[in-house]
Amino acid sequence: MQLNQMMMMSLAAIAVIMSVMITGMNGQNVPTECCTSVSTKEITLPIIGFKLQKRSPPCVNAVIFYTTEGPRCSYWKASWVNQKIQELKKIQHTTVFKID
Repeated sequence: MQLNQMMMMSLAAIAVIMSVMITGMNGQNVPTECCTSVSTKEITLPIIGFKLQKRSPPCVNAVIFYTTEGPRCSYWKASWVNQKIQELKKIQHTTVFKID
């Protein structure tokens, strides 16, 4: 009887630990990938979008450009970056999507 009771307690402990882990994975505190370093080199791949990233260690201030080959981390003060952002914003504002 004592063996069954110990097994039940062990299973209960495992269940609690697993539920805490699963809840933690779905929560807001799970770290996501971010730019920890940046490049000043101009991106030559087709850019399909961008996002501004604020510094929050280990993440650094960056502009994340989404390219056809994945995200690229760029130095936000690089001379070409602001120009590219303005181009992308202009395209966003002039593109019209028809929704049926």
